[in-house]
Amino acid sequence: MKKKMFLQIFLLTFVCALIMFAYGIIAVKTSSKAIITNRLVEETKLVGMLLNDADDFEKFSDYHSGGNAYRITVIDLQGKVLYESDMKSPMESHLNREEFQNAVKGTPRAVDRYSQTLGHEMTYYAIKTSLDDGSEVVLRLAVKSSEINDYIGMTIPAFIVVLCISLACSLFFANLISGQVTKKINDVSVSLQNLNKGNYKPIKTDSKDPEMYAVLNEINDLNAGTHKLIRKETEERNKLNTVLESVVQGIFAIDGNKKIILANKSVLNLFGCETDVSGKDMMFLIDDLPLCEFLSAHIGEDTVSEYPYKGRILSVVTKKAEGINGGGVCSIVIFTDITAEKEMARQKSDFFANASHELKTPVAVMQGLSELLMQKDLDEASKKQVHRIHTESIRLASLISDMLELSRLENGEKVETVTAEVDLKEIADEVINELSPKINEKNITATVSGKGVILGDSKKIFELVENLCGNAVNYNAENGKVDVEITESDETVTLKVSDTGIGIEKENIPRLCERFYRVDKSRSKKTGGTGLGLAIVKHICALYNATLSIDSDLGLGTTVTVVFNK
Repeated sequence: MKKKMFLQIFLLTFVCALIMFAYGIIAVKTSSKAIITNRLVEETKLVGMLLNDADDFEKFSDYHSGGNAYRITVIDLQGKVLYESDMKSPMESHLNREEFQNAVKGTPRAVDRYSQTLGHEMTYYAIKTSLDDGSEVVLRLAVKSSEINDYIGMTIPAFIVVLCISLACSLFFANLISGQVTKKINDVSVSLQNLNKGNYKPIKTDSKDPEMYAVLNEINDLNAGTHKLIRKETEERNKLNTVLESVVQGIFAIDGNKKIILANKSVLNLFGCETDVSGKDMMFLIDDLPLCEFLSAHIGEDTVSEYPYKGRILSVVTKKAEGINGGGVCSIVIFTDITAEKEMARQKSDFFANASHELKTPVAVMQGLSELLMQKDLDEASKKQVHRIHTESIRLASLISDMLELSRLENGEKVETVTAEVDLKEIADEVINELSPKINEKNITATVSGKGVILGDSKKIFELVENLCGNAVNYNAENGKVDVEITESDETVTLKVSDTGIGIEKENIPRLCERFYRVDKSRSKKTGGTGLGLAIVKHICALYNATLSIDSDLGLGTTVTVVFNK
């Protein structure tokens, strides 16, 4: 850059010097021309004052031979040459000469013309004057125009010297200025290079140059602020990397072209990759083609799924990277090894099912024996205890039945089902009819409104409606209301069960579908039930891809909504 700036400054100065040189030559030539012309005019007028008669012509020879460079010519008004200082014999007529005609008209003017007689470029000036005898003649003086070149020749050496001095100064100052400017630019470059390496080195400034001083100070301030931001960004990135490297879940981020932008250590270990995968295709990390195809199909979407991988079960979560534009991140994928959790859940479910199955027979025996004892003629105290045994055995049998049903639903066991059109209103009416003893006991007003038909197993739909309506009756207040509302649209059928019962606190609603979860455990014996109703409802909803939602206010009642897709 220094060389380029030096050449630019030097060439600019050189061109300016040449222009000044040419202008000086033209100025000298113009000035010399004016001086010579003025002298010619003055000399012509002076000679004209000396010309009185023809005898004065001889005086002109003395005037010319006295070292004067002027050529003197006297011409009558008919153009005949009466006297010529440089010629001894008469010349041709000067009637058509420009300077002669100007003089006759009374408008004398200097005229430049090449003289064929003398073989030189001449400058002529002529005036009309009167002699003592009353006759008029034209007096003309001429001088060689080459005298102007003599003046120019005298000045050219001086101009050349000045031009050389100017060029030498130009070389010196061009080198000095370009060096100073490039030094400042190099200082800026060094500062930026240090900033790029994470270091901040301020540029030295000099207040003697206010403009450059202000610019360099601005650059220093900008570099200081940038360095601060870089350090902060580096610290934040290090924190993020520390967190990502510490989490058990495997995490990586990809762009819209399935190129990996970021991958933590856990995901590399999960797929047995030992090299850096940043900037590489997703398939370079994941050696399972179906999994790659699944992730490719869900780029930019929010999904949660499970995937078997080499004897393990992975939870695969894809998240759309909203609000992240600068890094080009499109999706974030999170892998969690849930093999142990799945095995534990399976063992728990197996124990749950086995225990339920094993308890079913002794409970049935207890129930049968208690029924036989109730037929005997016993005293009042014994009858009371036998009746209690019978009631608890029935409740235990119901619990075991629900446990087995829930176990089958959780394990996805195939049972005989009859898929057909199910009229929800008929199901709801049947459920309300079965619950009528409890409804009448608590003086509850129960209504069923609307209609809707879905495709499913009538037994499972009956179980779903029975559990919802049973809860609405069991947890309702005296003289309360239960409303079953069915609405149908082109795409969905909605079942809504509302009551005016005790209600549920908001923080307890997310856990209502857990097995055996009760908000108030002290009410379990009073209200009956097994604590598995909503868990069964949740699994039946999952079976039919239905949406389950619960809304409740403490002391005001609860509304459970199930939306079936047609």
